[in-house]
Amino acid sequence: MSGNPSSHPPPRLALAYAEMLVRRPGTVMTVLLLLLGLAVWGTSKLTINSNQLDLISQDLQEVKDVKRVIDMVGGSGFFMVALRGDDEATLKRVADDLADMVGKDKEHARSITYKIPVEFVQNNMVLFVKTEDLAEGKRRIMAFLKDQIRRANPFYIEIKKTEPVKLDLQDLVDKYSSVGNKSIADDYYISPDRKLLLLLIKPMWDTNQIGKTKEYVDKLRVDLEQYSRSNKAGVQLVEDYYKMGDKKTVAYGFTGSYKTAVDDSYAIEDSLQPVTVIALVAIFAITIAFFRKWAPTLIVVSGTVAGTLYTLGFTYATLGELNMITSILGGILMGFGIDYGIHFIFRTRLELGAGKRYDVAIRDAVINAGRPALVSAVVVAGSFYVLMVSEFKGFSQFGFLAGTGTLMLGFTLFSWCPALLALAGRRNPELPQKLIGVMKPPPAINASGKELRIPRPGLVLAVGCVIVAVVCGAAIPWKSGEPPADAGFFARLPYGVRFNYNTRALMPANQPSVVLQDEINARFKIASDPLAVYTQDLAETEALYKELTADPKKRPAISQVMSLFTFVPPEGISQANAKILEEWQEELKEIDVKALPPETQEKAAMFFKMLEARPFDVHHVPEIYASQFRHLPTTSPENHGYLTFIYPSVDLWDGKQMLQFADQTSSIKAMVTPGKFTEGGPTGAPVEKEFRAAGATQLYASLARMVLKDAKLTVILTALWILVMHFADFRNAKLALASVIPLTVGLAMMMGFMALFDLRLNFMNIIILPILLGFGVSHGLYLLHRFLEGTSPLVALRSVGAAVASSTLTAVAGFAALLVASHNGLRSMGLVACIGLITTLLVSFTVLAAVMQLMHDKRQRDAGRSPEGGSSTGGDTSSTRAA
Repeated sequence: MSGNPSSHPPPRLALAYAEMLVRRPGTVMTVLLLLLGLAVWGTSKLTINSNQLDLISQDLQEVKDVKRVIDMVGGSGFFMVALRGDDEATLKRVADDLADMVGKDKEHARSITYKIPVEFVQNNMVLFVKTEDLAEGKRRIMAFLKDQIRRANPFYIEIKKTEPVKLDLQDLVDKYSSVGNKSIADDYYISPDRKLLLLLIKPMWDTNQIGKTKEYVDKLRVDLEQYSRSNKAGVQLVEDYYKMGDKKTVAYGFTGSYKTAVDDSYAIEDSLQPVTVIALVAIFAITIAFFRKWAPTLIVVSGTVAGTLYTLGFTYATLGELNMITSILGGILMGFGIDYGIHFIFRTRLELGAGKRYDVAIRDAVINAGRPALVSAVVVAGSFYVLMVSEFKGFSQFGFLAGTGTLMLGFTLFSWCPALLALAGRRNPELPQKLIGVMKPPPAINASGKELRIPRPGLVLAVGCVIVAVVCGAAIPWKSGEPPADAGFFARLPYGVRFNYNTRALMPANQPSVVLQDEINARFKIASDPLAVYTQDLAETEALYKELTADPKKRPAISQVMSLFTFVPPEGISQANAKILEEWQEELKEIDVKALPPETQEKAAMFFKMLEARPFDVHHVPEIYASQFRHLPTTSPENHGYLTFIYPSVDLWDGKQMLQFADQTSSIKAMVTPGKFTEGGPTGAPVEKEFRAAGATQLYASLARMVLKDAKLTVILTALWILVMHFADFRNAKLALASVIPLTVGLAMMMGFMALFDLRLNFMNIIILPILLGFGVSHGLYLLHRFLEGTSPLVALRSVGAAVASSTLTAVAGFAALLVASHNGLRSMGLVACIGLITTLLVSFTVLAAVMQLMHDKRQRDAGRSPEGGSSTGGDTSSTRAA
């Protein structure tokens, strides 16, 4: 440890740079303004790439699979328009009109599906039902028909009155009333209660191009409003996600994978608009409250804005665009970057308070505050750069830009602010003091000549350690698993801080597209968007279908499977059923249909047609069905083939269940008979092949795993980086460890408070941990560097503590503004960040202060002075360091 600070003169480079700032402020400002002009130009050219698929490594198998599906059918999932009303005729009439309107828009809509003829399925359904069910149905129908014919006979006389045989087939009808999510009772995609009708639109782009989807949503709203004004029936269309329409009003809404992707992305952007204003107002208010003047706030904020613009200009020069993650870069940098300007201004006020001329004060402030600021900037930048190891480009690009931006902001504020004050001093030497004020160096001794010190540091440290241990202990999961839903505080406490896998909890409450998605799931009893599995030929398609449907218990996360072979009756069942149908036809030859009651005769024609059904193979499936599972004519030759669609039985908003569904569909092995459906027949023995499901679920599952893995890795790497840099700065293991006390203890307490208040980590707020690690280093750095100038801990706290508190509270204000966001994920980030920042600040002013006092007492004893005695160094020795 250092005893006399004069033994450590400032580095020549730092001294030369500080001298340049006070001697040539005009030149410095000219260069900064020229660079600012270029940065503004570059910033104006920046665009936001809204294609989320570009943020994931294109080498991932999941990405390649999705791209193949996109090439085959134009996109994964659908853009859905849902019509709601209690008048079925009105719903169908409006659906016909809208389908015609959308179908003509070849620029935006590749296809629209809202009804499929069901006659083929109805006529052949008897080949699909279980043979025992068909036999039971035959028994009931024959009993009914014979009773009807007997009673229709004019000579029929009952000696003893009996009840007519009732035909009740509802239990059998319910078992076979739909194919997949489509009812066979109606051509339209309408719910069983006849109150919700779906139009499934396949846009000309994929779900990841959310910018195009957003434009299409706006266009559809205009088109639907025009339809309300012009349709002859006078039906009014109203976008409403709860209202039930009637004969003259139809409520509509948008959902599907295309719409939810847009809502998820823009929910963050929409939430940040009011947040930005609130954060700026709060930051202004806090800095003005600490500075007690307008001028230093304007100087610091203008420099922070300039540094942020430099970073955005750098972004244009290096990457050329922003993505949905880096689009919030400006707000993050302004919240952190202002820290450097605050510390410089406070240090300059302290130097001016020591009676120095403005140029000497500015020079000394740059040197004395510059070193901890430089170390802090390097450590924070390194903490951001650590994110570059992430496989997710959204995080790696954010880490690259945020790390570079941190260094740029540190350099800018330690150039912009000194140059402005030096220019003001050249005009009037008293002007810098009038603009930013002064701060007298805190006294080192009291009236009785004794050194001012932190009282009873040992007791403070002991009490602090006990509190820290209790709070941190709450974060430890002493029990595994999840506590009961109705668990009280003490019953929940042993489970520690937990991770919330439910991604629905991150969304804005009652997000319309999600509300509608839930309604569709409830009414149609199926998820709206499935995964797709590619197969090269019919033999693979059949083998995959049999594997997925043979044993539902093998993959419980799968609800339904839709394939071309869904419309092909199983060979064994169809042959057995055909035999029953032939026998049935023979039995019915003796029945005269005209002898039946009139109401029964009306259904007889359809019934006799169903009896004519005979087994058929995949080549006889009507094209209107087969085309849904086959590639488009525009598909690349290497992607020609078929798709099988898999629907989940689990809630995909729940991260754990989503991962379960992804795991059960990521690798599907089936025995394939090569050439089975070719003219020449099978060309070899069955072989095992592996198939992979593709879609948004697989991508989100990969992303979720990346986030969890990267969060752990980046926290470890950031912690190692911080320790290495602190040791390189202090060249002393004890000092390096002391400087990270606020950081490590503060974050551990943050976890403890989260457990105490039942707050959970999630896929969004977990990313804040490495950022907090980086920002938290500044507390210990500035305090220890001031302490090592030879001052007592109390003097260090009084001289640097205000700057530390101000910079921390401005960051808290920025994150606290997120608490008003409608996006729950942003709110959780803001809450976790606020807790972490406040706990590190409290630890700095208590535990670290006590540690510094104990270190100072030892320093005094080593120097042969009594810890209670006066100090020969006084309240400030910065003049010797900057000499």
